[in-house]
Amino acid sequence: MPAEKLRVQKSASTKEKSIVRLFHHFYLTVCSVAALAGGHAVAQTPNFPGKPITMVMPYTPGSSSDNEARIYQEGLQEHFKQQLLIDYKPGASNMIANSYVAKQKPDGYTLVYTVATSAILPAFKEDLNFDMLKDLATVSLTTRRTFVLVANPSLPANNYAEYVAYARANPGKVTWSSVGPGGALHMSGEWLAAGAGIKLLFVHYKGSATAELDLLAGRIDSSPKALISALPIIKSGKAKVIAVITGQRSPLLPDVRTVAEQGIPGYDYPGWVGIMTTGGTPAAIVNQLSAAFKAAITAPRAMKSWEAQGTTPVGSTPEEFRKALTAEMAMWKKLVRDNNIKADE
Repeated sequence: MPAEKLRVQKSASTKEKSIVRLFHHFYLTVCSVAALAGGHAVAQTPNFPGKPITMVMPYTPGSSSDNEARIYQEGLQEHFKQQLLIDYKPGASNMIANSYVAKQKPDGYTLVYTVATSAILPAFKEDLNFDMLKDLATVSLTTRRTFVLVANPSLPANNYAEYVAYARANPGKVTWSSVGPGGALHMSGEWLAAGAGIKLLFVHYKGSATAELDLLAGRIDSSPKALISALPIIKSGKAKVIAVITGQRSPLLPDVRTVAEQGIPGYDYPGWVGIMTTGGTPAAIVNQLSAAFKAAITAPRAMKSWEAQGTTPVGSTPEEFRKALTAEMAMWKKLVRDNNIKADE
């Protein structure tokens, strides 16, 4: 099986209530961003942009993230009357893309598509060659996606309660797939295991396609997946949905309850997407970019796409995104420290 096992060492007693309070506080902060982000005047920088803007994508062409970036691309080109080019730099859990953008000229012409994994990495890696909050500048928290936990039909559990009961009766035997140790897919499993008082076996893959093949073949018991990519295998009966792992139910699966509703209050998978640029970019340019992204993600055509995908548009200000990112980074560090989690590739 093309996967690597993760060695996870946990402290003798997990701190479930502390973890729940931490993440509940963070996601209240994130959810308030949309309400706080209002229309306000944005100072304009003359002649910006005077050439195409490049967005660095940490994933391969054709991925769900790439599809979302195409929606931004269309909206920004209409807003700025300039091309938005996409430059693919996948690998190393977003580090390659982030590191590249951190070293570019701080003029707003190079952006990076950012997800929750970028906020988790500093909790494990002290040797990063860039600082998320100094070498990169927040532009906008753009969207939040719905994620679900799916399982192979052979797993004797059809909902969250049964999943927890089976895992508790078979400690360390229920497998949970992720794309690399220390990422959001992995850490959401660590959070669930800590909150439910169970032990899961984490299996890491280099790509989601291989992980899905093993799930469908029964070599993996369960996988967290974006709802839009999980729907086909759920509807075909090739996999079954255990629970929604983001904070709210989806209208695409209205009868499927969330983990928060079924046992871990405040549990909310960090399925956010944000845009950052090089640190030191003038605030006026950053604010122009932020306003452009807000316009792009709330355009009528974009709204239809978000509804079909189970995605929630946010469109925050740079300050709101930075506040949320800072809080989340601190919370992941606490989860890792308090539970002595070690991610060894």
